[in-house]
Amino acid sequence: MQKPLETIFNLEDFVPDLQEEFEQRPFNPKKIILTAIPIKNPEEHPGPIPAGMDRESISLSDGKEFWFWKKESLRELFRGDKQPPILGDYPEAYNDSFMILDLHVMEISKFFGDRRDSEMREIYSALRRRPDGKSLGFVHDYMWQAAAFVLGTRPLSQAEFEAIMARLERSCRTFEQTGSSRNYVAALKATLGKGMGY
Repeated sequence: MQKPLETIFNLEDFVPDLQEEFEQRPFNPKKIILTAIPIKNPEEHPGPIPAGMDRESISLSDGKEFWFWKKESLRELFRGDKQPPILGDYPEAYNDSFMILDLHVMEISKFFGDRRDSEMREIYSALRRRPDGKSLGFVHDYMWQAAAFVLGTRPLSQAEFEAIMARLERSCRTFEQTGSSRNYVAALKATLGKGMGY
C-alpha cells in the first residue's frame, strides 16, 4: 500500500545541497514534486518540442514553485551499503521510489506520447548498469534527472538503486509484446493515472 502524498518527502532525508535549496523555498508536503520538462517556446511551435537538456541542471516543480539543483553524478548520491529485499511481482519495498519514477514516465508520456516498452526497458537497464553513462537521448536524460531526484530525497545504497532499476526493467520486459508496444505506460495510467490527473 502506498503512503499518502504528505509522507513521500521528508526533508531530513534529502542530501545536504538539495535540503538547503528546499529550506530556502519551502514546499507543500501535500503536492507531488517532479523534474520539470524543458520544452521549446510553445508559442512558436504547434506542439511540444523537447528543448536541449543539460541533464546535470535539474529543475524541480510542484506546478507552481520551482527549485534548482545541480548534480553531476548519480553514483555520488548513493548512500550506505544496505542490501535490498527481493522485489517480487508486487514489490512493497521502495513504494515511494517506484511511484516517483512512474510519475515521471507518465509526465514525459503526457507531453510526447506514451513511451514504448522497449525504450523504457533500455533506459532502466542503462541506469542500472551505467548510472552516469552516455546519454541515450532526451527521455533517458529526463529519467536520469528523475533518478537523481529519488536518490537525493531518500537514502538508497547502490545495491538498492540497482534493484529498483532491475525491477522496473523487468516490468517493461513483461509488458513488451512487440517493438512498438506501450503496455507499461498503459498499466501506469490504469493504476496511478486517475488520482494524478493523467
